[in-house]
Amino acid sequence: MEFNQDFDYSIFDSLIEKNVSFAVYRQARQQDIHLVLQTSQATLCLASLSDLNGKTGFVIAPFRISEDTPLIVIHPDICLKGDVVIFSYLSDCHFEGGAPHIDIHNQTSVNSFTQYSSDYTAFYSALSENKLQKLVLSRTFDVEKKRSFSAGTAFHEACAKYHSNFVFLCNTPQTGAWMGISPELLVSEQDGVYKTVALAGTKKVSSEDWDDKNRKEQQIVVDYMQQQLDQLCGDVIQSGPFTAQAGNIEHLKTKFSFKLKDGYKIGDLLALLHPSPAVCGFPKESAFDFILKNESYDRRYYSGFVGPLDIEGSSRLYVNLRCMQIGDDLLRLYAGGGMLLSSELKSEWEETENKLQTILSVI
Repeated sequence: MEFNQDFDYSIFDSLIEKNVSFAVYRQARQQDIHLVLQTSQATLCLASLSDLNGKTGFVIAPFRISEDTPLIVIHPDICLKGDVVIFSYLSDCHFEGGAPHIDIHNQTSVNSFTQYSSDYTAFYSALSENKLQKLVLSRTFDVEKKRSFSAGTAFHEACAKYHSNFVFLCNTPQTGAWMGISPELLVSEQDGVYKTVALAGTKKVSSEDWDDKNRKEQQIVVDYMQQQLDQLCGDVIQSGPFTAQAGNIEHLKTKFSFKLKDGYKIGDLLALLHPSPAVCGFPKESAFDFILKNESYDRRYYSGFVGPLDIEGSSRLYVNLRCMQIGDDLLRLYAGGGMLLSSELKSEWEETENKLQTILSVI
């Protein structure tokens, strides 16, 4: 996919430097970029996902809503589409410096194999005791931020390289700066028709068939999502599973299409679906509590979700999977994988290594 090379995407770095609340994104299988920029003072901080009902803007949702990681909506004071329009607007703007940046060094992390292995042992013990059917274990990977690094340029390269994925770069004083490349739609809505997917099971791109571990992992997510959707939705249409490529890896994917029952809105649906077993585990509530107590770091906005909410009459929210947090001198990358009783430490670590390559390929 060809992208215009005449625009200086590092202009978005200046917005991050001045701590402006904005999001620039490119929808999956589209070419135009979109900009949502807030010129009013404070971004909207919400206490629950159901509070998203009736709201509009770019959503940045954490894995777990807390005082330190609030649910954020960037208000669309400025909402533009297309690189010509966006760069023309930004080149004529002047933004004052904002609040201090978030210091990533003060946040918890799991960078080493030793740390990951310790967490893996705890997670596997819970699975072996039949307390849980599936758990998702994740980790971080820190990269020194070189002086030549440009978040805007990385976003531009990701758009060119990963045409079938949702690509975004966003910043607010509350969240800090994040960039991501997501293959997983959480929820979309247009004209009252909603869509979501079950994305679980991972392997390198190859002609090999899917093994039992990955097929079981996919089925756990599919069964759970069908049960959840039945509570709020009518006439759920399911298709799949099929293989979906995301960079150098493949996933099993099942699609769902439906309408909400009377009285329910998108915030209610998000409260039901997030976090899904694809990023959490099963049973969801028990897996969620286990991760919060036993994973050795705070995921923050990794495995949350991002995207436009009721902008130009539609919503498309994606799980924040292949992503990085952008600090003053550090880039923190995130990756995880689903664990079952049939999992092995080495293969799970290698899966996270493979997933990290998506972001590493553009920085």
